[in-house]
Formats: sequence, C-alpha cells, structure tokens
Amino acid sequence: MTGIYRIGKQFEFQATRTRDGAPDGSGFLVEAALTASALTGPGFVVDFGELAPLKRFLDQTFDHRNLDDVLGAGRADNTQVAMHLEAWCRANLHETAAERLERVTVRCGRPAGPGPHDLTFSAQHRLGGLPGGHKCGRDHGHTYLVGSLPGQGALPDALRRVVAALDGSVLNEMLDAEPTSELLARHLLRSARSQGAAGLESLRVSETATSWAQYSEQT
Repeated sequence: MTGIYRIGKQFEFQATRTRDGAPDGSGFLVEAALTASALTGPGFVVDFGELAPLKRFLDQTFDHRNLDDVLGAGRADNTQVAMHLEAWCRANLHETAAERLERVTVRCGRPAGPGPHDLTFSAQHRLGGLPGGHKCGRDHGHTYLVGSLPGQGALPDALRRVVAALDGSVLNEMLDAEPTSELLARHLLRSARSQGAAGLESLRVSETATSWAQYSEQT
C-alpha cells in the first residue's frame, strides 16, 4: 500500500478591489496546501509554523488594502491573487515547505463550519522530537473534526466507532506513532478499514479551525 499525506492551512485577510468598474470589498480566505509521501520530524508534512511567514506577508501587504494598489488594476481576481501568493511562497518559504507546496487557493467569504457528515472528538496529546520550547511539546488538547472529502458523502459506521474510542483519551496512549494530525489521519483511516470500511481511501482531520491534514491510501 502507498500513502500520500496532505496538509492545509488557512489565513484570512480583509480587502477591497475593483470588479466590473465597481468597488468589491470582501473577506478573503487563502489556503496553502502541501503534500508529501514521507514525513519529517515527529510526523509532519511540514510544521505549520513554517507557514508563519505567509501570515506575516498577508498582514503586511494585503490586509485592509485595495488589491488594485497591491497587484495592479484588473489583476486582483481570486485566481491572480492565488498565483501571486503561490509564487511568493515558493520564493520565500523554508526550502522544505516551498518544495512540498502543492497549491495556493483564494476564495471570498468566511471559514466554513462543520459539514453534515463530519465527526468530532476531544483529546489530549503532546509531540516529541520538537525543538526546545515548541508549544506542541507540552500537554494540550484539541477538539478534532474528522471529515470526508468533497463528494465522499456519509462516513462509515466503522469510522464512527474508531472516532468514538478516541474521545476523551490521551492520544499518545492510543496511537503507535506520534499523534500529529498527519499520523492521526492515517491511524483513523487504517483502523476504520480494518473494521470493515474497505472503500474508505482518504480521510481529513482538522485540529483547529484553520488547519487540516489528509491521508490517502490505495491498494
């Protein structure tokens, strides 16, 4: 079996621009997606902290601005903003993050809430193998969201049972690997498949409202 890991991190900024000759103000959501077949450190595609420079760039250059002034009149539709930001990421992020960057997308609106088929559970964990002082090395918790990918529909009962077993747990005691979101997604998918959800090939786990990790596996 081969597996592919993906992560995504969302950032927001508020801005305006001109569209069809009229002002067009909106909230914007930027999502950077990265992918890898092998993980680094304790079990990351990259540490989400490596995307912090993108947040700073958006705050300094795009937030509460007129995008016509930033990119030029007629060059501020969502696709062009995404292309500009993707090029910036490839040129300015840490080498590993830049190499693993899959795409940057931009849309208008607000972050979406849980979908009708999503599952949630709360658990504690800590991560080893991190630099001294890294906040994820301390005991802490998350309310996790486990969701299907677009078009997958309802999640199987086998996955619901696996998720329920983790609620209220210490993930370090439940997983045979570091409980990063990437490896948690792998654990949930493989456990559900072993309990009868053979058709489940991809799974997404989100530990915060602005981040997700996805594991996909095919035989």
